[in-house]
Amino acid sequence: MTWKVTRALLAVLVSMALLALPAFACELAGPNVHIGEIKAIDPAQRSLTILDRQMKKPLTFLAAPEQLKGLSPGQLVSVKYSEMKGQLKAEEIKPL
Repeated sequence: MTWKVTRALLAVLVSMALLALPAFACELAGPNVHIGEIKAIDPAQRSLTILDRQMKKPLTFLAAPEQLKGLSPGQLVSVKYSEMKGQLKAEEIKPL
């Protein structure tokens, strides 16, 4: 193989790996963690909705008002959560 072919093949392999990584983002982050883009913040309802990167569906978390400060729609975050009476409760929200 020539150097050009080797470089092109390597570029394709790296690109494929980078495209697949977000699909497994939540599994790689650990138990009870979801990663996604903020779709909605509702301080009145004390909630945060993200579009989960792995499941490709929206998830809504209950969150304390102080956890919602400084967050904005479109921002990528990880949310460590617990389940409480059938609802997801944000324990920690980290911007990525």
